[in-house]
Amino acid sequence: MRSLLRQFRRAPGRVITSVLALALAVGAIGVLAIPTVSEGTLHQLAAEDGLADIVVTTSPLSPDQLHRVAGIDGVTAAEGAIDRAVRLADGRHARLVGLDIGPDQTINRLHLDAGALPRQHGEVVTSADLAPVGAQVEIGGVSLTVVGHGGTIWWSGSTALFTDLDTAAMVTGLAGTNTLAITAADDDIDSLRSIAASMRSALTDEGARFVDFPSFLPDGSTPIDADIAQVSQLIGMLGVVAGIVALVLLASTTNTLISERTREVAVMRALGAQSRPLRRRLRAIAVVIAAASLLIGLPLGIVIANVIARLVLEQFVGITPALAWSWPVVAGSAVFALVGARLVAARAARRVTGVALAEALRDREGAPYGRRWSERALAHLRLGSLQTRLATRASLHQRARATAVVLQIAAAVGAVVVIIGLTMSVNRYNGSVDAPWRWESLTRAEDPGLPFAVDTVSEADGAEAGVWTTGEVDGWDMDVFGLRPGTELFHPQLRDGRTIRAGSHEALVSAGFVARTDVRVGDEMLLELASGPARYLVVGTVEDGGRSVYVDRADVATDLGAPGMANTVWSADASPTMLLDVGTRTSTAGELATEDEAARHAIVLIFGSIAGVVAGVAALAVASTMAVNLYERRHALAAMRALGAGQRDLRKVVRRELLGLAALGLALGVVGGWFGTKGIIASFEASNAVDIGTVFAVSAVPVIALATLAAVSVLASLAVRSASSRSIAVTLRGAA
Repeated sequence: MRSLLRQFRRAPGRVITSVLALALAVGAIGVLAIPTVSEGTLHQLAAEDGLADIVVTTSPLSPDQLHRVAGIDGVTAAEGAIDRAVRLADGRHARLVGLDIGPDQTINRLHLDAGALPRQHGEVVTSADLAPVGAQVEIGGVSLTVVGHGGTIWWSGSTALFTDLDTAAMVTGLAGTNTLAITAADDDIDSLRSIAASMRSALTDEGARFVDFPSFLPDGSTPIDADIAQVSQLIGMLGVVAGIVALVLLASTTNTLISERTREVAVMRALGAQSRPLRRRLRAIAVVIAAASLLIGLPLGIVIANVIARLVLEQFVGITPALAWSWPVVAGSAVFALVGARLVAARAARRVTGVALAEALRDREGAPYGRRWSERALAHLRLGSLQTRLATRASLHQRARATAVVLQIAAAVGAVVVIIGLTMSVNRYNGSVDAPWRWESLTRAEDPGLPFAVDTVSEADGAEAGVWTTGEVDGWDMDVFGLRPGTELFHPQLRDGRTIRAGSHEALVSAGFVARTDVRVGDEMLLELASGPARYLVVGTVEDGGRSVYVDRADVATDLGAPGMANTVWSADASPTMLLDVGTRTSTAGELATEDEAARHAIVLIFGSIAGVVAGVAALAVASTMAVNLYERRHALAAMRALGAGQRDLRKVVRRELLGLAALGLALGVVGGWFGTKGIIASFEASNAVDIGTVFAVSAVPVIALATLAAVSVLASLAVRSASSRSIAVTLRGAA
């Protein structure tokens, strides 16, 4: 500790810079804990609420029909609920959920944040933003009393009112439950699909049916586990980059601190000290710096992981997670810092203790310029002014330092290019998903199924009724659109094949999905719907970027057991007149674009914050590396000052050296950012069977270049000012 304090007094700036930069890097590594933090909260709620393994909307079921489902092989429990969209007296939309609240309820239980559970007829628990405890809410002329705030993880993210089954049946008029939830003895996906098929068959025998496609939650997963894993994968990559850059910074600083003790170590060796104890003392300097950084970095990493996890969960599911952390990530961060410091210090310590005593005591560079063939060859090239020649010579001579600066700048530039490229790629992807559509407003039934007839929508007003549901192809979730053949509201941008014909059971499929699966044009595709499997002939592929199937609305409505019915209206009018006798919600294209924009801003904020950490660590690393470079050239710089060179002349030399390295780092960073963006997008496309497309941030490159060059120019000025503060005589004399 006494040795560290001496080093701190000798070079407080570099020590503080190393501690802070490594702390930032350790904190950035904390993003790897986001899946654990998020899933910990979700899985804890899932266990408390008794989250189902399968949830499906059905036609109204009687207690006997529920009992039949509960007896299916592999089902451990089956419970019914009422779930209907309602509109409050003040015009707000919400969902009314009726549950069999009581000690016997085991699936999708209510958890309370405030108040009490409904115990009497007409009492409800609501989400906190709907109404305060004790308030009255009115639905269809029925007044309900809010007795608590809470919810369940299955309905999280929805504005909902939870009550008992009798109250829900009275308000909605349903004669039975319309949502079926089951838990299974074996919850792997294949077992759940098999159970769902048995459930569908059993209900069909009872005169009931699935109204919507089942939702599967295999292996204890929650509805947004996959989304969180993908987001965490990306920001985890950026955190690793920050850690690598910080390790380079630690190496630079350690080399500086140890190199500055070369003469002191030589004196100790001359007095009889052994090399091994000296190396141990030198390594301890780096280890103590790393330990000091952990005191800041580990708490910072926990904060970063929890803040980002909160942003993700609140944005996508409306859940505020409790404070949590991942012990493996905490331990891994500590090992990274301590072991990394130990490794980079070992090399520097061996180098210092291996310098010849005479050379070390003289305090002069042991490898003068001109010993390498490349340095001798450079002497024959015309490089312009004296400052340019000196800058080029310094970069070539100090190759390790020059390489470190280039790689650090490349890492920062690459991270920024990746973030901007991903943002632009996602924006273009969102545009490509909407590109085939020509509607101005979208009206959807608020409840599942096909609740209104196609004929009730007048196509003379530019509106067309159709079907928008979900299904599966080879285990992939698909959006299924039932459209009128020849519609003017959907213009398929075909990559292959042709459009569908009416009544032919033909389908168009997303081109990205076809490119990444075994589905091909001309194949008969098995499409799993809520009602069971249906076969469609694939006649073409659509450039929509998504994972969708487009079929004739009459075909899919018949396959769903509701011929001539629909659940969606696309309209060329932004304010269509709807005379439907079911609950619907209309959104304009502009409103949906605004909602998408808000979600993208949240993700960009997260990615941008991590990229900022990477860039900040890289900037500190460049500053420290430059300090090492100037320290090792202190005699040459002092000699130049003795011959009459002023700070301006030194600044020109150092600035030209740094600008040349920065230009190379920029080029590598831009190229690396391009390949990084392309690699990440390709990974997402492969894992999701979609076409996203890579957009290169061409317009951002000049801005990034100017910012980088300005930053290194400022660093050069600061470094020269620091190097010029020491007396010329002291430097040339080599005194400590």
